[in-house]
Amino acid sequence: MSFHQTAYALRSIKGILLVLAMPILFIEAGAGCAELRTSEAKDPAESSVSVYALSRGKGVPDEARQVLDHARQILKQGQGQGEVTRLVERRIGLEGETRLCAEFVNETVADSFFHQLDQLSLGVDLMNIKRGMCPP
Repeated sequence: MSFHQTAYALRSIKGILLVLAMPILFIEAGAGCAELRTSEAKDPAESSVSVYALSRGKGVPDEARQVLDHARQILKQGQGQGEVTRLVERRIGLEGETRLCAEFVNETVADSFFHQLDQLSLGVDLMNIKRGMCPP
């Protein structure tokens, strides 16, 4: 076998090995990134709270509307302090039913606000405080 044939054969073998090794390299690289993303990812539902003011065919009761107004003030204050990262208010019905949804910097802050809002709405008819993702 001549020198050129040997060199060509070696280059071919290197090329084949490189082609065979590429998928393994990509899989390993992807697995590393996937692990990184999952450790950094947080469940948005765990750091979100929704306040619902509902009705039974006669509009939202005054007491529920007052609690909603107070909840809005508390959440806006939290937004001013940097604890609330997103605040979305949306009318969800024809009679003034409203959802006020807040996303927080972390789950601990969300827990604190959830308990505060839950205490505020305790015993108030047609008020619901729930943990869950805010709508887009």
